[in-house]
Amino acid sequence: MAGLCYLKFKPGTTEGSKEITVKVSALDQGEETFTYQTDAEYLGEVLTDNKLIEGEDGQYGMFITTVNHVKADDSKQQWWCITKGGEQVNTSADQTPIQDGDQYELTLTEGY
Repeated sequence: MAGLCYLKFKPGTTEGSKEITVKVSALDQGEETFTYQTDAEYLGEVLTDNKLIEGEDGQYGMFITTVNHVKADDSKQQWWCITKGGEQVNTSADQTPIQDGDQYELTLTEGY
């Protein structure tokens, strides 16, 4: 039922040229910001096309394993969290629609 509600009310995509910003925070390795011009409709497409992320396909979409050459360490319960304006995104990168001017954060997080 929840899946059907999501499909009905999920945010739409926007065609055409967009500019998005992605800030990467990797614990003690500091922060780096990337800006992309794209015609893509989903965040994952932009990030994989620009080789910023690597991931694995799972039952909920792409699970990000590596960002900017920094791999999450399962033994330390690390994972990459996607936020937009400081609020956690509840979709995988490949299912997150983007709009012109969007700003995302990818943060290496410890603890499940």
